Amino acid sequence: MNKKIYLRIKDFIAAKSIRYVLINSILLFLFFSSAGFSQSEDTLGDVSIKGGLLSFKLKDADIKSILQIFARQLHKNIVAGDGVKGTVSLSFSDVKPLEGFEAVLRAKGLDWFEEGDTIVVSNKKTVKTFLLQYANAVEVKTALELLMVEGDQVSVNDSYNALIVKTPSDNMSRIERAIRNMDIPPIQVMVQVNIIEIKTGDVGNLGLNAKYSSQNNPNNKLQTKGFAEKGDTGSLGFYAQVISGNVESYLSTVLTETNYDLVASPRIATINHKPASILIGSKLGYKTTTVTTTGTVQEIHFLEVGTKLIITPHVSDDEYIRMKIAPKVSEGYVTDDLPTENTTETENEVMVKSGQTIVIGGLTKNKETRTEVGIPLLMNIPLIGNLFKKTNIDNEKRELLVTITPKIMTPEYLEKMQNDITTINDHAKKGSSFLLH
Repeated sequence: MNKKIYLRIKDFIAAKSIRYVLINSILLFLFFSSAGFSQSEDTLGDVSIKGGLLSFKLKDADIKSILQIFARQLHKNIVAGDGVKGTVSLSFSDVKPLEGFEAVLRAKGLDWFEEGDTIVVSNKKTVKTFLLQYANAVEVKTALELLMVEGDQVSVNDSYNALIVKTPSDNMSRIERAIRNMDIPPIQVMVQVNIIEIKTGDVGNLGLNAKYSSQNNPNNKLQTKGFAEKGDTGSLGFYAQVISGNVESYLSTVLTETNYDLVASPRIATINHKPASILIGSKLGYKTTTVTTTGTVQEIHFLEVGTKLIITPHVSDDEYIRMKIAPKVSEGYVTDDLPTENTTETENEVMVKSGQTIVIGGLTKNKETRTEVGIPLLMNIPLIGNLFKKTNIDNEKRELLVTITPKIMTPEYLEKMQNDITTINDHAKKGSSFLLH
C-alpha cells in the first residue's frame, strides 16, 4: 500500500515537471521571437518617443518604413505614390511628429496633402506648359481635371492655346499621355447642301415615300420627328429619305419634273462634333433697353428670318456619319422694336455612309409675288399714274426640299475638290453655270 502511494506521488511530481518544462519552453519561444522582432526594427536605427516628441537616428532607412512610424504617431493613414522610394539618413531629437514628417519629406524632395484621415505622399509638384496644336485648350482642361489630385492646378492661356499644368512629377506622365491622345488632327467633314423651292403638289411627282429607308443598305439609320403619311395630293408633311445612288440623277429628276427654284447650293466644311450653319434670308435689327440704377443701356439684336440649317456631324471609325440636322423656315417683322417670328422647324438625327445623301422635305413657306398691270406710258405718269394701273398679289405655297451630302475630307476627296474648283473657274470664265455635287 505504501509503495502504491509513493508511486502516485512520484508520477504527480513528474507530470508537474513536464508541465513546468512546457510552460518555460513557450515563454522562452515568445521571448526570443519578441527579441527577434525588436532586432528587425532596430535596423532602422534608434527611434524613441518621449512626451509626444520623437528622436531619430537613422541611416539608410527605407522611406516607406519611416512613413509607417509617422502614420502611427500622427494617427493618420499614409498612402505613398509610385515615385516615393529609396532610403534616407537623418538625425534629430525631440521634434514634434508633424515637423519630423515634413523634414523627412523635404529631404527626399516629396510633397503631401491631406484627404480626411489619409495623407497622400507624392513627388514634388512640377510645372509644365503644353502648346496645343489641334485641340481646344478649354475643352482639354475640362477632361484633364478628372486626372488631377487635390492641390493640382491647370490653367489656360487663350492667346497661345496652351495649358499650364502643376502636378507631382509621377502624375505628370499621365497628364502628358492624356494630352497627346487628345491633341490630334480633327476629322473634317465637307457638307454639300442643295436648297430647292418646289411648288406644293409637284413634290408628289417625285415618288417620295415618307417611310422610306434605303432597303439596299440596312445599316442606314434614320430618326426623325413628325413623319406624315403620303396623301393623294399636296405636301407629304415632313419626311426624310436616304439616297444610296447617284445624287446627280436625283437632282436632275427634281429639276425636270417640278416647278422649282434653286435657292442655294453651298458647301460648308466643319470639324467632327462641331456644328455648321447656313442662313439664307435676312437679319432684322431691333433695340432692347435695360434700365439700371447706374443708367440706361441699349443693345442691338437681330432676328434671323428665312431658311436656316444647322448640321452637326459625328464620324465613326467605319466612315459612317451620324448627323444632327435642324432645318428651320421662318418669317418675321419688327414693329416698334418688338420682333415677331413665325417658324416651321424640326430636328433630325440621321446616320449615313460618307458620300450618301439625305433628303429632307415637308417644310413649307408662302411666296408672295407682286405684279403691276396697267396701260403703258399712262401708268408711269406721276401723281395720276395709279389711276391707270393695278397691283396683282399672288400668294403661292412653296415647299422646301433640302439635300445634304456629307463627305469625310480624306486626301483623295481634297484632290477631287481641287479639281471641282478648277472646273468651276473654267465655267465662270465661259459664263456658264455649274451645279456642284
